[in-house]
Amino acid sequence: MKERAIVVKTAGKIAVLQIEKHPECDACKACAFRAGKSTVKVKAKNGIGAQAGDEVVVQAEKDNRLLASFIVYVIPVLLAAAGVAAGAAALKSELWAALLCLAGLALGFVAVYVLDKFAARSRGFGMEIVEICQNNKENQEDKTDDQQF
Repeated sequence: MKERAIVVKTAGKIAVLQIEKHPECDACKACAFRAGKSTVKVKAKNGIGAQAGDEVVVQAEKDNRLLASFIVYVIPVLLAAAGVAAGAAALKSELWAALLCLAGLALGFVAVYVLDKFAARSRGFGMEIVEICQNNKENQEDKTDDQQF
């Protein structure tokens, strides 16, 4: 997915972008527009040196929804099932099976949290600025030329 955005601020290799909502955004959900909001601010890698006020083209990383769904839903369920199996087989008690199921579920949610933090550090922010729009640069240069005379 490629989208135009305005750079709000920069900090090193990271830029905060403001993206306007378009009709096709309703189907995508990548930018997480809140109900009733027409803009969203996102962080993106700024490897090309965009500055605040620049209009840029931003590209989302490849779609990892299937992997994200697996991590969020399957890992906690597998650990909860392992807790039930361990409680039923080893301790032969329904109470222990239920308690170990809850413990496995809690451990699964902790694992999801840790994996999310690890993925955020290793893969970045999920978006990257790929181009600075030339129309914006030319308009800024024309304004500075007009101010000099």
